[in-house]
Amino acid sequence: MIPAMEAAKAVEFHRGNALVVATSAALREWNQVSQRRDLDVDLTDCMDRAPAVGLGLSLAQPDRKVMVLDCDATLRTDLAGLATVGESKPDNFVHFVFEDAGYSSTGGIPIRGLDNLDFASIAAGAGYAQTYQFDSLEELLIGMEEVMAQTGPTFVVVKVIQQEDPPPFPTRTMAEGWATVRETLGRDSQ
Repeated sequence: MIPAMEAAKAVEFHRGNALVVATSAALREWNQVSQRRDLDVDLTDCMDRAPAVGLGLSLAQPDRKVMVLDCDATLRTDLAGLATVGESKPDNFVHFVFEDAGYSSTGGIPIRGLDNLDFASIAAGAGYAQTYQFDSLEELLIGMEEVMAQTGPTFVVVKVIQQEDPPPFPTRTMAEGWATVRETLGRDSQ
C-alpha cells in the first residue's frame, strides 16, 4: 500500500499546469501538497460529483489536463459518472481513485461490497481509454510519466493507506476556490 500523502505528492510532481478536482479523503492530502491552489477545485459539499465536475472542466478547457482525485467510497455512490466520462471521451482527463485499504473515510468501518468492486475494470467497460493500478510507491513514481502522457480518458487506481491523524480539509469554501480558479483561467487566456 502507498501512504496517501506520498500518492498525492507523486501526482503533484507530475501535475504541470493541470486543473485538479479533489474530493473526500484525497482532498485532505492534496490541500497539503498542491503547489497551484489557484488551479484546484475543492469539492467539499458534492463529493460524489468529482467525475462530472472534472468532465465539465475538461470539455471547457480542452488544451489543459484535468485531473480528478477521487476516493473509492465517494466514487461508488455514482458509478454512472464513469459511463458519462467514457461516452464523452475527453482526451485530457485523468481520473485517480485513492482506494483506501483502511476504510478511513468511514471511520474504519468496511463498506459492504466495496472490496468486490474492480474500479479499473468498471472504468474500462465504461469507455475509459486507459486504466492503471498501482499498489507500491515505486511503481506509482515510475508509472506516472506514462499515465500523464496518455490520451484519455485515463483511469488510475492507487491503493493507499491513510495516516492515523489525517490532515484537515481546506478552510476555503467551494465558492472561494471556484472564484480563484475562474480568475486564474481568465488571466491565462489573455
